[in-house]
Amino acid sequence: MLQGKRLLSQNSNTIGYFSLAKDTFVYLVGSALSGLASFILLPIYTRSLTPSDFGVYALLDVTILVIVTVAQVGLSVSYLKWFADEGVSRRSELLGTVLIGGAIVAVVGGGLLTLVVVSPLGEQLLQTTERKFAWTLLPIVVLENLQTLLINDLRARRRTMAFSTYAFVRLLAVTGFGWWLIVVQDQGIFGLFLGRLAGAGVSFLLLIVLSLPIKMQPDWSTFFPMLRYGWPLVWSSLVAMLLDASGRYFLSHYTTLEQVGFYSVSIKIASIFQVLLQQPFNTAWGGLMFQIVKMPNARLIYSKILLYLFTLSMIAALVLALFTPILFAVFATVAYIPVMAVLPVIFLVRAISIMEYPAAIGIYLRGRTQWFAAIYSVGLVVNVFANYLLVPTYEVFGAAWAWFVAWLTITILMACLGQYYYPLDYEWKWFLIPIMGWLVLLMGQQWFAFVTDGTFWLLRMVLAVIVTFSVIGLIGRDFWLVASKLGERR
Repeated sequence: MLQGKRLLSQNSNTIGYFSLAKDTFVYLVGSALSGLASFILLPIYTRSLTPSDFGVYALLDVTILVIVTVAQVGLSVSYLKWFADEGVSRRSELLGTVLIGGAIVAVVGGGLLTLVVVSPLGEQLLQTTERKFAWTLLPIVVLENLQTLLINDLRARRRTMAFSTYAFVRLLAVTGFGWWLIVVQDQGIFGLFLGRLAGAGVSFLLLIVLSLPIKMQPDWSTFFPMLRYGWPLVWSSLVAMLLDASGRYFLSHYTTLEQVGFYSVSIKIASIFQVLLQQPFNTAWGGLMFQIVKMPNARLIYSKILLYLFTLSMIAALVLALFTPILFAVFATVAYIPVMAVLPVIFLVRAISIMEYPAAIGIYLRGRTQWFAAIYSVGLVVNVFANYLLVPTYEVFGAAWAWFVAWLTITILMACLGQYYYPLDYEWKWFLIPIMGWLVLLMGQQWFAFVTDGTFWLLRMVLAVIVTFSVIGLIGRDFWLVASKLGERR
């Protein structure tokens, strides 16, 4: 009997630690499949569209993401919290409520975007008269918004295999329609958006099936408290998207759409970091963020997750930066070579931005989400000011560094407030390891030549292997030591 209690105690101490690792691995597979569509289509885009046309696509793409983010009105995070608090008994009712609310806002946002694109203002902003793709924008916004809300239901229920199934089907649909319309039918940018719409439609139908039953009768008495909790996150989510979009808008204003296309290709290539690490972690983290706090040793688990993530993300970005020439050779053409050196900076931005959720865990747990609006507002001001100073002179490089400075500011502010509301103990050596690695490479301007010069490919591969296995070994050893200690406690 005593032995059974001890085993139960050990299990409760370590379940959060191992559950996040397991879920992250499964979500890694699913996110890799979902994100693979972008990598398959990117060479098609860069070889079928001119840099200026790619710039048009890039501006609309980021604008769609901004509208979808706003259209969720914070219901994504609210749903995860309400699900954790109330369990599966009200799942179908909660899901139906957020879907109806999100759809209403998405129709308004998508409609406004369509009207702007077909207007004279759209011709001026996009610098093109070819806008027959405009009618696809409204349904794209609505379907992609509802997809995000439905995916959150899978996250809350930790249905990792269902998520991977959706990701595989989406991969086939998006790439299949995109290839057919752009390459076979030679529809250009119109085929790009039409293929995106068709892929979104297939994906949405599958998610509906995976999420049944859904009670499509909104409970407004629940909806408005969810809205009050999530609404402060709308501004912060919007600013997070604007940090990405602002560089493109400043480039469009001060330079040309060709420069926007150059910069956007680098961002698209850097999304490999999101597919391999950021999306899997965020998806798994959303399902466990509010559940770990109920477990023994929650503070230790939270602190270790943050330290491991920071180390792994920074080193992963460093390793990927070493393969810049290879990535450009695969996903772009010689027309985009002039901006190859900006890719490592964008990888660094991605590594910093992934720390957003774990750094702010104290803010989430104490329900102080109103702070996010202020924090992201500061970040946006820093970003706009930095773009204003840097883009006219340094063009794409100025936009990338402005993006980095803004995310660094946001992450530091979140970490400070999170630590105030929910103090965690950190081993600072974990922060120093990746920081020193980046400082070594960033010292002087010669590192850019090292990263972009194809003659150093063997040395880059050797360094990547050494760094990767060293960090994995350190994290693995510490992980098992901590897990063993948790298992020994009652």
